[in-house]
Amino acid sequence: MKIKTFFIAYILFLAVLLGALGTVSIYLTNHQMESLQEQSILEYERIADTIVREVNSVYQRGMEPMVIEVLLENHVNLHRNRGIELSITPHRGQIEPILSLYESDAGEYFFRVRGHVPTMFRDFDLQATFPVTERIVELREIQRILLYLFVGFSLLAAVILYVTLSRIFKPLEVVALSAEKIARGHYDERIEIQGKNELMIMATQFNQMAAEIEKQIQLLQEEAERKQQFVDNLAHEMRTPLTSIYGYAEYMQKGLISEDDRIEATTYLLEEASHLRKITNSMLELASLRNYIVKEEEISIVRLFQQVATSLELPFKSYGTKLVIEPLDEKIIGQEDLLKSLLMNLCLNGAKACEKGSGEVTLTARREDRQILFLIEDNGCGMREAEIGRITEPFYQVNQVRNRANDGVGLGLTLCQKIVELHGATMEITSAIEIGTKVEISFTTS
Repeated sequence: MKIKTFFIAYILFLAVLLGALGTVSIYLTNHQMESLQEQSILEYERIADTIVREVNSVYQRGMEPMVIEVLLENHVNLHRNRGIELSITPHRGQIEPILSLYESDAGEYFFRVRGHVPTMFRDFDLQATFPVTERIVELREIQRILLYLFVGFSLLAAVILYVTLSRIFKPLEVVALSAEKIARGHYDERIEIQGKNELMIMATQFNQMAAEIEKQIQLLQEEAERKQQFVDNLAHEMRTPLTSIYGYAEYMQKGLISEDDRIEATTYLLEEASHLRKITNSMLELASLRNYIVKEEEISIVRLFQQVATSLELPFKSYGTKLVIEPLDEKIIGQEDLLKSLLMNLCLNGAKACEKGSGEVTLTARREDRQILFLIEDNGCGMREAEIGRITEPFYQVNQVRNRANDGVGLGLTLCQKIVELHGATMEITSAIEIGTKVEISFTTS
């Protein structure tokens, strides 16, 4: 691009420069030639007038023709000494006056003027040859100087133009190089910004674009990793029940078993099938929330908490855990069934983390500034800091133990996170080993 621009600009410059110097050269040449012609004609007319006047004067005095011939010869010799060659011959009929430039074999230049000179004595044909070599040489020298100027300015312009284009295109080359690196996968590539001209503004925008590309690539990589982790976790989660189902089915088909063994085997089959059904239902529920639009309505927080408490009465009784609700006499904007599912999931998780018979889960609502907060706290076993950041991953369970004793499939908190996002809220989880866990949900709409 730079070389192409250089040649185009350089050719345009040469055309303009050549046109300007050519115009000057033509003007000087024409002016000089016109001046030489004018001077030659004036000198010719002066010589002709002198000859006519002197010949007429001699003729009027009645002198011999020989005197006139001597007079004419003296004129020829006199002008020859001045470098002007005269040819005076008797008139031989009508001739056209001529003015011409010619070059001798010695390389000298002359203007030749010829015309008719009438006198009282006789008509003559007068031809005068004026030397103009010196003036022509000066003109040629001027043309040579103009040529040297053209060559010099051309070379100087080439250097200046190349340096200028190099400075102009340097930022573009840097941008192109950075773009090439980004295309090869170096998404952290940036352009060093100097100055505040238009190219630097472009470099700033390029850096912003590169940062956004890097961000999007990171998001894609993270999303790809999450999807792969989801597939790995799903395969791991389903392998155990499928292995058990296959093993018990094969045992029932090939083995000679008693009625009690058959009942026990079918019980295991039903339990594993039930677990697979729960996984499927949870995945379908999670899929249904993708691109879901919340049906916004005013929900009484008091009524919502009471519904949650009523629905969890039997499960909490089976866990031997106490549920305490502290609602807020206000309303919140959202979809009631989703918020109910959210709170039930979080409360059940808290109950499962508590020791049977001594656990307590508190569901509280309060206002802070323009936000409404839902707090779910338990006095269960708690979690390590490293586990908190991963508990919303599909199929992830604390300590990586795939234990279904508490009737879980590892998708509850993933669904909770999705419901929170659909409501434009945030969820923060804090926990301490042997102290308990607290989940704080902040709603910006009320």
